[in-house]
Amino acid sequence: MAAIIQTPTGTYSVRWRAEGKHRAKTFKTKSEARTFLRLLEDEGLSAASSLTFSEAIDIYEKEVTPTKRTQRQELFRLKNLRKLEFANRLLRDIHPADIEQYVNRRKITPSLKTGGMISDSTIIKDVNLISSVFRHAIKLGLAKDNPCKGIGNMPREPEHRERIASDRELEMIKQASGWDGKSVPRNSTQIVAAAFLFACRTGMRLGEIIQLEEAWITDRVIRLPKEATKTETARDVAMPTEALIILNLVRARGNAPRIFGLAPETTSAIWRKIRNRAGLGPVTDSEGRLVREGLNFHDSRATFATWAASPNPKTGAPRLDVLALARQTGHKNLAMLQRYYRPSAEDIAKRLDE
Repeated sequence: MAAIIQTPTGTYSVRWRAEGKHRAKTFKTKSEARTFLRLLEDEGLSAASSLTFSEAIDIYEKEVTPTKRTQRQELFRLKNLRKLEFANRLLRDIHPADIEQYVNRRKITPSLKTGGMISDSTIIKDVNLISSVFRHAIKLGLAKDNPCKGIGNMPREPEHRERIASDRELEMIKQASGWDGKSVPRNSTQIVAAAFLFACRTGMRLGEIIQLEEAWITDRVIRLPKEATKTETARDVAMPTEALIILNLVRARGNAPRIFGLAPETTSAIWRKIRNRAGLGPVTDSEGRLVREGLNFHDSRATFATWAASPNPKTGAPRLDVLALARQTGHKNLAMLQRYYRPSAEDIAKRLDE
């Protein structure tokens, strides 16, 4: 008969006897051990024979998703995966052909956001999440194979975005939000617009701006604690005068402890409304093909990087050298930073003439 025993190191060992031999498998949590034990005792079936994909999602959602910073987005994706036609099938009965059929269907599924087709990057994220669920099940001894391996119709990784916000588009964002950029923002719509302009002049991520507190600010420097950054590395962010003016206008609202007072779950939706009202959403043709990229909030990072690395009209030298720019944005990989530098061909031509 199988049993769970806690080891001296704090892990949990499932021990049982099979084919005349004593066997054991160790797990980090008691929950993982209990799941494995239940399957061992399920009428003598092997662990991989009695777990459905939906049940594997339940285990993954409980044990893996809470460890991620993106857990809110992942919970939404997992909810959709539970609707798959193979969700209630046993893990052993799901094959690469099932994943390929899923990919083919997604490629012709309309996007509720853009009106075009579901993007390749979205399909890739969904298949990667399915694969993660299987990998966790394999780790627990609940599955033998990952059907996502070796499928032949995965979309190619999308090309790097080339979108940045021009000065004219920044004005359009202000107009669409009803904010003049000189007065205290009156509502959440105007605050989101202010947050975007602030990001365009600091390179900060939306998640960092939402969490910003007075305790982090010293004169014109924002000292981000590591817990507030995507990379879990503390960094200092310098504010040019334009960014400081925006911040002071938002500060005047008196929000505390978080200066911008924005809710993470609604900010992205508000941003899309502003962007679409400004006419800066994605443009597709009659067949749903993308003609022009819509302006994303995250493009503010590239807008800052391109602006900061471009020549200062007064000196002719870049506002920031590469190392200073990487320090400001928090990039440890300069190749990754290069993706955020997006000068237009027209701007490059002008600089060549100069």
